[in-house]
Amino acid sequence: MNEQLNRLKQAQAARRETLAQFRANQIKELPLPSGTVVFVKDVTMTDLMLTGKLPDNLLDVSQEAASQGKENIDLKMIAKGGPEFKIMLDTLARLCIVEPPIADVGDDDHLGIDELSSDDKMAIFNWVNREVEQLKSFREGEIEPVAIVQPGDRVRTKTKRAVHSGNGDRAVEPG
Repeated sequence: MNEQLNRLKQAQAARRETLAQFRANQIKELPLPSGTVVFVKDVTMTDLMLTGKLPDNLLDVSQEAASQGKENIDLKMIAKGGPEFKIMLDTLARLCIVEPPIADVGDDDHLGIDELSSDDKMAIFNWVNREVEQLKSFREGEIEPVAIVQPGDRVRTKTKRAVHSGNGDRAVEPG
C-alpha cells in the first residue's frame, strides 16, 4: 500500500511539473512601444471569434491581410470599421496579456485596458500575427514565374505524329 501511495505522489508531482513547464512555454515577454513590458500568450482568430466581439467586417479585413502576408493591416480598411477594430484590439489585449492582469480600470494590481496606447495594442496584434510575417518572403516570390516553366530554345511547341509500321498511328515523336 505504501508503494502505491508513493507512486501516486510521484505521479502527482510529475504532473505538476509538466503543467508548470507547459504553462511557462506558453508565455512570452513582449516589450511594447510605450516601454511597458507585458507577458503574453498566443491567441488565435478562433479565440477572438468565440468571444463574440469580432465583427464580420473585421474578420474579412484580418483574413485579407493574413492571406496577403501583410505585416500591417491597411489603414483605409481600418478606418471603415474603426470602432469595431478598437473593440477587437481591446479584446485581443485582454486575451493575450497574462501579466500584469488587465482590467477595465487600472489599479495597483491591474493594468487598465485604456492605459494601453493604440500603438501598444497594434504591437500585440502584430505579435499575434508574427507567423504570417514569416511567410512574407515566401509569398513575395509566388508571383514570380518559375524559370523551368518559361518557354525557351529547348521547349518544343509542337509534336509530330508519325506512323510506325506495326504500331498503327499510336506513336508520337517530338518535332
